[in-house]
Amino acid sequence: MNSHAIKRIALGLVTVLAMALAMASAQAQAATSESRVTVLGYGEEKVSADRAALSLTISQNGANVTDIEQQISRQVSDVINALTALNIGMQDIDSTGIQISPRSRYDQASKRSVDDGFHAQRQIDVTLKDLSQLGAVIQRVTALGVNRVAQPRLYSSEHEEAYLKALRTAVAQAKSRAAVIADASGTELGGIYQINVAGNNPPLPVGNARIAMAADIESNNFNPGELTVRATVTATFNLIAR
Repeated sequence: MNSHAIKRIALGLVTVLAMALAMASAQAQAATSESRVTVLGYGEEKVSADRAALSLTISQNGANVTDIEQQISRQVSDVINALTALNIGMQDIDSTGIQISPRSRYDQASKRSVDDGFHAQRQIDVTLKDLSQLGAVIQRVTALGVNRVAQPRLYSSEHEEAYLKALRTAVAQAKSRAAVIADASGTELGGIYQINVAGNNPPLPVGNARIAMAADIESNNFNPGELTVRATVTATFNLIAR
């Protein structure tokens, strides 16, 4: 047998082997895709709001930067003293640095924009751990020159515990759904091949919480309502042939 014949036989064997490997790979991929199922699972827990994050802004306009800066600093100091007098710890109060920007106005006589002094502001962030103080805090700080109080952001100190419960419910639901699919398809449900957890969104007020927060502050007549903590998972399970 000459060398050319040997080469032809070798080439033929390599070709056959490559085709066999390709077919085996395709069958393995098909078997893999057919032996798994991916499902969604969802869980949620209700918790009561017991914390509030407040954002307070003090701002002033004026012709002299030093004067308005000193005025705002005095007001910030007065607000912080008032908060600590209400037993709010310094660790729950955060005051930002002052922000100063030039102001302008349109001058009708000259038909152009002219300088009109400066605008300065500082922000104070407060963590309120006793919601019964909310009305008193807002009343006190506005009397001391706070120009803006953002809508309080309510949350719960039990958020993490509630999220873990919601996560357990989500996984159980995913497993239940996968078990139904396995039974309907004539297979047995195996273990989890892969599981992904969706981003943990912050809890949001439900029911009349937002409306209640707009109630009469002076009477402190508000109901913070409940928060919903949600968890979503995407789980892939192995399916075992019967």
